[in-house]
Amino acid sequence: MKHIICGLLALAAGAVSAQEVTGYAGALHVNQAQENSFSAGVSYSHPVGQHFALSLSYLNEGHPTDHHRDGVAGQIWVRTGYNQPGWTFGAGAGQYYYFDTTELHNAVGTQYTNDHGWAAIYSLQATYHYPDSRWYNQVQLNRISPTGKDATTALMLGVGYQFNGVKGDKLHVQGASTDEAVTVMAGQGINNSLDSERATIAAIEYRRAVSRYIDWTVTAINEGNTAQSKRNGIATQLWLIRSLNEKVELGMGAGPYFTAKVPDAEGQRSHKAGLVSIAGRYHLAKRVVAEAAWNRVVTDYHRDADLLLIGLGYSF
Repeated sequence: MKHIICGLLALAAGAVSAQEVTGYAGALHVNQAQENSFSAGVSYSHPVGQHFALSLSYLNEGHPTDHHRDGVAGQIWVRTGYNQPGWTFGAGAGQYYYFDTTELHNAVGTQYTNDHGWAAIYSLQATYHYPDSRWYNQVQLNRISPTGKDATTALMLGVGYQFNGVKGDKLHVQGASTDEAVTVMAGQGINNSLDSERATIAAIEYRRAVSRYIDWTVTAINEGNTAQSKRNGIATQLWLIRSLNEKVELGMGAGPYFTAKVPDAEGQRSHKAGLVSIAGRYHLAKRVVAEAAWNRVVTDYHRDADLLLIGLGYSF
């Protein structure tokens, strides 16, 4: 994850400028297999001057035969301009950390595996900014090329919104280093198998700001009680946080996940796990904050899972 973390640090340290959030959906082509599927994603972009930008994206590469692959990408962009009416064009390149659920075609025993790795990602985009509006539309072409894996090409259409440029720190508090919150959350867990088994889950998060751009969290997680999900534990993460305005924050966190109870993993030598997360927080009032988070449990025993959580917290 080092490439993504370095990119986020650069975002946090950047000058005041408009920040862009875009949602995408479209079609995906698996080059070697000559197969088609869907593609979707969400991206945060931070302009650096008139002609450069940094971005962090979550991408889902659909469900081609025997593969469910998604991941997080950090990219550097060269663009013809930004924050102006009409068309602008850009080209981006970077690294993509992927999670791939792969069919093993075993007659008995383990039926799938969860592969992780890095891939190069190259992108082209065309953006139309509407006059006197912060909304824009975007067309983006992505090429993802992992070593020894199927390369994919995706064409996606996007809708985005450009936020006011703010300093990016925790503008909602006086003295950000003392910001603390406890948040109670619930949602759904999705096992990263080819059947995507689901369970009701819950979590309690303690969050503390350790600097104006960095949070630290400790989260107790219960992943439910189905045959596939039987796992709970405590995760601790460091987060890089950006404020989009005085009420809205976006952040990405990563850290170890210490599991007290795990799904059956017979024959595995360890039960190591980590947690990678992307979250949005909205300050409803001075002391009340709403949070929505996507969390990926990353394991070395092929029990990866998505944890989708929403909740309310009290800030003090």
